[in-house]
Amino acid sequence: MKVTLPQTAIDTLNKIVSENQDKPTNIRIYFAGFGCSGPSFGLALDEQNSSDVTYDYDGLHFIMDQAEYAQYGDVTIEDTGYGFRIVVENMPEGGGCSGCGGGCSC
Repeated sequence: MKVTLPQTAIDTLNKIVSENQDKPTNIRIYFAGFGCSGPSFGLALDEQNSSDVTYDYDGLHFIMDQAEYAQYGDVTIEDTGYGFRIVVENMPEGGGCSGCGGGCSC
């Protein structure tokens, strides 16, 4: 597994980990469901499972379910200025909304 992210995201994630010392320090990348623009992914502090793949970068420890990684591939975390956007290597086309065909903002 490989995770690519800008320095601003590294700084923000290090701050989140340090401010939540009562939580696990692993950063889970997870499939959060389908929306109009396709699959959505999230980040969460979580315990590592034996079925996880891992990637360490600049003091951060990323984890992802092995089956999700096999389906979606490597991850790029983009800092949008108002949050993170997670883009996967094998991003499926289309959306999950039957009414708009992926072109709406519902």
